[in-house]
Amino acid sequence: MAFCVIGYSLIQLVGEYLFTQRTRDDQRIADDLAKDCGGYLVAFDAQGLYDAVTQGALEGQTRVLVLDRLCTVQMDSESRLNGRRFITAEIENVLEGADSDYGFYDTGGGSRWFRAALSGFSGASAMTGLYASAITNASGSLSGVLVYISGVQEIYESLRDIQLKILAWLLIVATAVMLVNALVLRTITRPIGELNTGIARMSQGDLSARVVVRGNNEFASLAKAFNSMSERLEQLDKSRSQFVSNASHELKTPLSTMKILIETLMYQDPMDPGMTKEFLTDVNKEIDRLNRIVSDLLTLVNIDSGMKMNLADLDVGALLMEQVKRLAPLARENGIELDCAVKEPLEVNGDTLKLQQVLYNIIDNAIKYTPRGGEVHCTLNRAGRKAVIRVADSGVGIPEEDLPHIFDRFYRVDKARSRETGGTGLGLSIVKQFVLLHGGTIDAKSTLGKGTTFTIELPLSGKKQEE
Repeated sequence: MAFCVIGYSLIQLVGEYLFTQRTRDDQRIADDLAKDCGGYLVAFDAQGLYDAVTQGALEGQTRVLVLDRLCTVQMDSESRLNGRRFITAEIENVLEGADSDYGFYDTGGGSRWFRAALSGFSGASAMTGLYASAITNASGSLSGVLVYISGVQEIYESLRDIQLKILAWLLIVATAVMLVNALVLRTITRPIGELNTGIARMSQGDLSARVVVRGNNEFASLAKAFNSMSERLEQLDKSRSQFVSNASHELKTPLSTMKILIETLMYQDPMDPGMTKEFLTDVNKEIDRLNRIVSDLLTLVNIDSGMKMNLADLDVGALLMEQVKRLAPLARENGIELDCAVKEPLEVNGDTLKLQQVLYNIIDNAIKYTPRGGEVHCTLNRAGRKAVIRVADSGVGIPEEDLPHIFDRFYRVDKARSRETGGTGLGLSIVKQFVLLHGGTIDAKSTLGKGTTFTIELPLSGKKQEE
């Protein structure tokens, strides 16, 4: 629509300019001829008038008529209307006092007498301009009228050519715009459609839905974000399913054990009191184990739902020494050398109870998995703006393929040995979550048969960082 309006306006402007320019030129020629022919008409000089008229006719491209005050043709450049009356509205206007006037006629659609009068001048459908100019004598009174007839059909033909060219260009441009529009719309709508399909699949429970990333624009960024979200949701769903499965298994094992022990006590003939006490002791151990599992599960649930932190500046060195003292009897009982080295007092902003649990679990694990005669060394150092805690043991170590998974929930390197030592498979997972809640990091390096080193990095409190 915009192109059509522009094209129509352009044609109108061009046509108006061409006709205005042509009218001015032809009217000026008519005025000049009127001046040239005026003297000959007043002097009744037929030869001079004929020469002036024929010279102004421009070799048949135009036609010149000289009329007296009675509208009788005194001279015709084509000598066809001499002695005949010729009158139009433009001529009447000049006779009534106008200096000049003009009008346009369709020689193919005008009056019959006009067509007959101008026969041979132009084609049946040609447009003709008629210009009338007053012929005055020396005193300035009207002596006659000069009529200058000029074909303007070429202007119409030029306009028609311009119109066709503009129309052709409009069609070409419109087609190009439509093609570009279709391409742009396809470029825009295709990613949106694919994203919509992916969202629909996700809403139906298919978390494996992914979107093809094309290019490097906003839609590509949106597709990457969607794929990242889908991947995380899928991993979360798998982790949740695995967690439920593992939790069910861990809870089922002590329950099954207790059921067997209790059924043995129920259906067995009177047992030896010592045997009965042993069975009840085993049941009590399984209950304690079940209680630890439930407690650890509740801790993880609280972490996932946003556990409340009681933060305060605390001396992490004193905290480490305290946990070493608590576990020193266990180390002596297992024949393990346990020591601690704190080079300087360092303060971190943290939750005392949670950091106690972190340090206790790490040191406790190091003792449990170190054979008699082994060593466990705890150190605290400063590295830039972080407090670095290392717990290194000379124990059995962790296989390389198991090392990336030791912080996963319910993951055990040696399931049988872990259960013997009372592990639930959740301790290290809880430790990692607590460290992350404090803005820190934890990792482990191990060599099978030579020992394991756990490294915990915690950001120092603001006051200590400035120092």
